[in-house]
Amino acid sequence: MPNLLKYVLLACLVVAMPAMARAADKIGVVSSDEVVQNSDAGKRAMQELQNKAESKQKELTRQSEDLKKMDEDFRKKSVTLSAEAKQKAQAEIEAKFKKMMDDQNNFNQQMNQEQSRVLEPLFKVFQQVVGDYAKKNGYSMIIEKRAVHFSAAGTDLTADITKDFDAAAKRGK
Repeated sequence: MPNLLKYVLLACLVVAMPAMARAADKIGVVSSDEVVQNSDAGKRAMQELQNKAESKQKELTRQSEDLKKMDEDFRKKSVTLSAEAKQKAQAEIEAKFKKMMDDQNNFNQQMNQEQSRVLEPLFKVFQQVVGDYAKKNGYSMIIEKRAVHFSAAGTDLTADITKDFDAAAKRGK
């Protein structure tokens, strides 16, 4: 009977070996957002997006302020206006509000498209850099940091990958 116990324990150990070997694989985490925000190429891309957004955002802010002023004027004058004049003023305010909302929606769509256009090439470089880093450093898996609830000290590869990302972006990889 003691020999049977030895064989059962040995069998359990043999069965558990592949799982133990997999547990020894190197796994790291990286924050793609931090890489883009902290890299030179990412900073340039974000600045480009911000510059494109600023002028349109100023126009939308001006439209909003004009609409508020129009509404305030209407409220002050509404007591003295005829029913027809009130209706006309309200229709004008509603039309301007609708135009402002349409402009805001168009702006948001344009900025989303622009963001995709500017950032998509960077994320392709990022994916290549992460793959190269994993191969070069013996990582079997590098996971997006925000998808992980806990990672041990030393598993965050963001700083190293940011350096490699900058180098790859300069080479135009």
